Amino acid sequence: MLARILSIVGLVSAGLLLILVTTTTPGSVGALGILAVFLLTYITILCLLTFLVWLLAKVINKLMKELHLSRKQYTFPLRKSYYYSTVLALGPVIIISLQAVGGVGIYELSLVIALLVLGCLYVSRRVA
Repeated sequence: MLARILSIVGLVSAGLLLILVTTTTPGSVGALGILAVFLLTYITILCLLTFLVWLLAKVINKLMKELHLSRKQYTFPLRKSYYYSTVLALGPVIIISLQAVGGVGIYELSLVIALLVLGCLYVSRRVA
């Protein structure tokens, strides 16, 4: 059920983002339109990352099993992947917004990465 909802929401948000970006300019759309661009970008990246993280966890689990590195079968449900993706999807949005305001350097990238690592650590402690 969650996979179906994420697929539909992701496709709708990607479509709306595409329409918004191709038909308007930042000067004509105003502050609410710019907010919509950031929100739709976050939702689209969230849906893509959820499935990407879930598939990556399945591939790693299968490789660990085939290489006999682990006897235990780990489960990584889609919901857990969604929780991690809510944090990780903020990274590109923050970088885009930083680029729009001033610039992105090594210092800013390291702060964003530290924020994402702390967010994932928090999710891992709360979900486990």
